[in-house]
Amino acid sequence: MIFVEKNHRGILALALMLSLTQWTQPTCAEAASAHPRVEAALQSLDATDLDEDWYFAMEVVDGDELQQIESDPTRPPYERRELLTVNGEAPDADRLAQFADAEKKRIDDQRDAPRGYVHMVDIGTLEPLAAPAGDEIYAFVPRVQKLDKAREHLRGKLLMDAQSGWIRQLEIYNTETLSPAFSVSVDTYRLTLDFGEVQGENLLQSLQSHAIGKAGFLKSFDSKVQIRFSDFRRL
Repeated sequence: MIFVEKNHRGILALALMLSLTQWTQPTCAEAASAHPRVEAALQSLDATDLDEDWYFAMEVVDGDELQQIESDPTRPPYERRELLTVNGEAPDADRLAQFADAEKKRIDDQRDAPRGYVHMVDIGTLEPLAAPAGDEIYAFVPRVQKLDKAREHLRGKLLMDAQSGWIRQLEIYNTETLSPAFSVSVDTYRLTLDFGEVQGENLLQSLQSHAIGKAGFLKSFDSKVQIRFSDFRRL
């Protein structure tokens, strides 16, 4: 971000004009040819299963709590991810039990629901947007299982490297207040997934979610969760 004083308006105007020359406007032909390339990029992401194909570490920041987790693909599914520390200390028995229950629910929910980035991004709704040179950006209508009834109030954005054909970022956000459950309203919802190259593959590098709303009509919440993935080793 660049901060400019009021008496530097001429410099700011020039900077804006130069930045606009770096953005390309998609043509109708480009829009028509985008679908198979984006779908191929999504299928490439789906071809890799982090839990089954890779060792990795996770750093989870949830409010004022920091969790360190490691994942071992050689363990049984419910035991692959292990909670190592909470705010730098070893978790007690109750916390380990909570983590185990949450992992079981996470895995069971995955089995019962459609999975994958191809499902999440509705290819038929892709709309190309102006993008910096070397990138491609598309708007889309996402599919989110727990928010399926509010789909008309959700939008997504996909950033793809034009040269490599790899997706660099997926973002989902709301355009109106959501009601995912009785007496729960979500005014702001944003999920951001960032991807990067690891040993020749495009892997998930970080996940950030932010939700602001009310539960029980009176209790407000502002939930931020950030997950960073690291120390990848192929099985």
